[in-house]
Amino acid sequence: MDTEMTATQTEQTERTPENDAAEPAVFGRLVAIDPLDFDPDGGMEKLVIVDPYNHRKKREEGDTTEPDAALIASVEEVGVQQAIILRPQEGERDGQLGIVIGQRRTLAAYRVASAAAQEGQKYRKIPAIIRDDLRGVDDEALTVSMVENLHRRQASAQDDLDAAQQLALMVNAKRVPKARKARLAAAIGRTAEELDAAHKVAQMDTQTLEVLREKEVEFDWVELGDYDEVKDVSDAQVMLMRAKATDEQEGNAKRGAWKTAMQELRARKARDERVKTLTAELDEQGVQRCEWIEDWEWSTARPVDELVTAIGMPMSEQTHRETCDGHMATIDPEVAEVVWLCADWEKHDHRVAGEPVTSADDDEPDDEATAKAAAKAEAEREERRRVKVNNLAWRTARDGREAHIAEMCAEKGEAPATVKDFVMRTLIQGDHHYQHFLGSNEHGKLVARFLEDERLARLSGDIVAALVKKTASRRYWWVLFAVVAAAYEAEHMRDDAWRGEPHYHFGPSVRGGIRSHTAEWITFLAEHGYGLTDVEKETVATAEEEAKAEAKRKADRERRDQELEAEREAERVKREAEKAAAIQKTPHGDGASEEGSDTDTGTDEPEAPGAPAENGQE
Repeated sequence: MDTEMTATQTEQTERTPENDAAEPAVFGRLVAIDPLDFDPDGGMEKLVIVDPYNHRKKREEGDTTEPDAALIASVEEVGVQQAIILRPQEGERDGQLGIVIGQRRTLAAYRVASAAAQEGQKYRKIPAIIRDDLRGVDDEALTVSMVENLHRRQASAQDDLDAAQQLALMVNAKRVPKARKARLAAAIGRTAEELDAAHKVAQMDTQTLEVLREKEVEFDWVELGDYDEVKDVSDAQVMLMRAKATDEQEGNAKRGAWKTAMQELRARKARDERVKTLTAELDEQGVQRCEWIEDWEWSTARPVDELVTAIGMPMSEQTHRETCDGHMATIDPEVAEVVWLCADWEKHDHRVAGEPVTSADDDEPDDEATAKAAAKAEAEREERRRVKVNNLAWRTARDGREAHIAEMCAEKGEAPATVKDFVMRTLIQGDHHYQHFLGSNEHGKLVARFLEDERLARLSGDIVAALVKKTASRRYWWVLFAVVAAAYEAEHMRDDAWRGEPHYHFGPSVRGGIRSHTAEWITFLAEHGYGLTDVEKETVATAEEEAKAEAKRKADRERRDQELEAEREAERVKREAEKAAAIQKTPHGDGASEEGSDTDTGTDEPEAPGAPAENGQE
């Protein structure tokens, strides 16, 4: 039921001419407006429209009349809390009310009410003040609208964060239900996850927040808290903005790309800190240092592990330090490791490993052989470095991947069909790789991490029985998924999985293709919100290329087999034809009947006397 109250009904003091002059009665009448009585297009059939003299106008660019998602979410949760200002219209719109202040709030309420009405749900009305004194006074109405907008100053980012932090503390202190916590967060245009992160963002320095605002970088509170953690890492802002855009483009509500980017940035931060520590240690020891160079081939310096002595003996760091004046160090920034160098390897009579040795008695060295040897040695060095860098990247990705699996296993609802299908397919197929692994110590540790239960590190019968007893039936699939995930992680995601499967006959140095299980597992996680790292993307791409090549080889083999079978069939047909032709060329093959063959005379004459009887009997 609509309520109406005039200003005169609320006054408690005696009115005098002096009071009227000092405080004009312009407060109007307080009413409740149905949002569906509002017509955003200004039609004639609805009660409420936008006043023609409202300060805010619809525009093709920079439209300020549209409510943002945060305002709509707030109205949906708690309704319109600040009353809008209306004034009676005149002329052909007599009987309608025009919005002087509160156009965006009204439009947000209208959209919320429209959605609720379509679903048969209830919705809130809008508190409004009707200013009868503004009827027909267009200049006053426009002035009121402009004053409300021009003199409104948005609270600073720090004000918002301080208030949100206080709200988060109160909510957590009262231990309010999650549903109410989510409702309170939505009322201020945030999520419960953002509310939990508000305390971290409130500790950010104001300058960082202002710089982000000036650059129009729109990070929510969770993202701001993460960014503050890695803001000093090179390209952190760019990486995170790209990751956010990727998640939005793919509709990834689990922030898969964002979390992967954060994992990489945290690893970079740790490496940067490690480099600083190593640099300080080398300086303290008085070791000569130089900057890292990607390609040492064009430098007089060379890593010690790429050198041998003049007689071809391997060069160790200790040997070089003790015997060579050119001993120095650098730090590889990608792996945060000290690399020992010889400042001038030719001057100090060293050789690059793999290069041919020539003596005074030898002829001139073969330039082609030398070039091949140098290229081979360089390729081996590059491969060693690639293995080292990718092994580190693979290990770095593991933490983020396993954290994502733990989040999946923490889902309270029933597992989706894709997870059930994956679990069933894995368990029913009974891959032999899992048979020796299930129930192992390593398996138990991973299951314990995924299900966040340390007891499961020891998968004894009583512990498993207790787990089954306390687990709701709708959670069974997630427990099974944790078991399968632990098997995949330990068996098919080892440090060198990105290189391909070790050759068990020729040794681990000889590699086969990427395991199909490795690519299958990474792809499955990506389909469930996990953001792939570069090395994981490369691994999947390599596996796809290998699968295509294998499919082509299989098709070629089948084609060759078919061609060979066709040749055999043609040869068989040819032999049959030749045999038939040979029969036709026999004495009776020129048209004589079977009755005229040499085994049948076609007469009834008795056999000649003395002829042998059948079966050799007389």
